[in-house]
Amino acid sequence: MKELNPWTVTTTESASLMRSDSAAPDQRLQLAEAEVCRLTRCVEMKDRQLCELRKALAHSATVHYSFESRLQRELDALRVMMPVNGFGERSDRPAGERTEWVVVKLPYMTSILSVLFDAMCTFWTDCDLDRLPKSATVARAIDERLGLSAQQNGEASRSGQAYASAIRPDWVKEADNRHRYRPSVVR
Repeated sequence: MKELNPWTVTTTESASLMRSDSAAPDQRLQLAEAEVCRLTRCVEMKDRQLCELRKALAHSATVHYSFESRLQRELDALRVMMPVNGFGERSDRPAGERTEWVVVKLPYMTSILSVLFDAMCTFWTDCDLDRLPKSATVARAIDERLGLSAQQNGEASRSGQAYASAIRPDWVKEADNRHRYRPSVVR
């Protein structure tokens, strides 16, 4: 433990010799040089300890963020498969107003798809028909989850706006008359 705590290495003899005025100047100089060397070693040892602590902290943070990232991916994957209000719960809404769940089998899941499914469930499941979510609100939420930057004018990113438009229900698009559909030509 002595090497871990070099500050306690000072001896009473060297301290008493340093204080005596009767000691020869050469002897006091040698004692001062020895004390400087000892303090230099102490500082170097503390620097090494700090370096080791930094490495341990960096390693710990890396492991933590890796673990957190893996858990977030698992949570996002589970969130896609689970209804917002949980399984087995009955809705108080009449049969005509209940949300129909669609099961889609995908060959793989991306983080963007996971966020889009989550946003779909959050904003459009059981939404108030008198106060529908605004596209800008949905786009900003998608931007936040995906880590996308807003435009310079403060609006959500173009990608976020496109994603928000893609998950907007067709019945809302038809009701607000913002999207004009071309009649399909049957040949």
